Amino acid sequence: MGKLIIKEIDYNTAKEITIKNHYSKKWNTAFGKYNFGIFKENRLLGVAVYGNLMNPKSYKNWCDELEQGQVLELNRMWIDDELGHNAETILIGATFKLFKMIYPNIKIIQTFADGRLGCGTIYKASNFKYYGYTKSLFFENIDDGIVYHKVPMENSKRPKGLLKLNKLFLDNKLKPFFVKTYRYGYILDKRLRKKIKLKEKPYPTYDKGIELIEKYIHPFGLCVRVMLYFDVLNNVTYSNKMQDYIDNFHKNSKLGLEIKKQKENKSYLWFKNEYDKSDLCVVKEQQTTLFDFL
Repeated sequence: MGKLIIKEIDYNTAKEITIKNHYSKKWNTAFGKYNFGIFKENRLLGVAVYGNLMNPKSYKNWCDELEQGQVLELNRMWIDDELGHNAETILIGATFKLFKMIYPNIKIIQTFADGRLGCGTIYKASNFKYYGYTKSLFFENIDDGIVYHKVPMENSKRPKGLLKLNKLFLDNKLKPFFVKTYRYGYILDKRLRKKIKLKEKPYPTYDKGIELIEKYIHPFGLCVRVMLYFDVLNNVTYSNKMQDYIDNFHKNSKLGLEIKKQKENKSYLWFKNEYDKSDLCVVKEQQTTLFDFL
């Protein structure tokens, strides 16, 4: 393997090398708060990307003594095959030492193993503790193979992603499936080890793959809210498509009450207000706005 150097790298370098080499080809806004590279002969051959939690308040699940920002997530890791498999544990272990030396305020590192690739063998080798798995909902675009987590499909605070993915869904372009998501954690602050609220479990047996969903139905509340978003945009085509979907799969639900409820949602009110202020009934070419996906 030769002599390796592990050190912090800047955000843009970490983002570029991750998008280029990581299997997901994705970089989210929560990523890249702390980034570390592994070098051989001045060549960057790997990266470990740590960022904020996808659910910012979930740090409370770990320990009552924690404050926001003291739990990080290992969001992405990529190692060039030239370095071999042991380089992953070397990189992770070195970053933990650097956190303790440079950023002692960081108390816990959590990460999740994608069941499409396995159950997190590398985290077991790096002495993470295992805290069970959940089934996460994903959607695959049948045209280009791009996979989306359910979060942007449902996130009303990010309307571009919400409407883009629900358009694909209404056009029957998305194939839903479940993936087991395995949760791991490494306690950097030894004083917290006996205070962790999550229940540690035995390491899982090796498992890999997805679970296809034959009869998936979009949640009623989400359907109504998306329909209202399309109404705000005067997008009659997709508003009607969602209305038809609701009629087919939620015909016994109380539509009027749900519409009233969704119109009081803060994200919907913000979206409607921004559109009302924009005077963008027609989106101009080459103009990037909140509504440029129309």
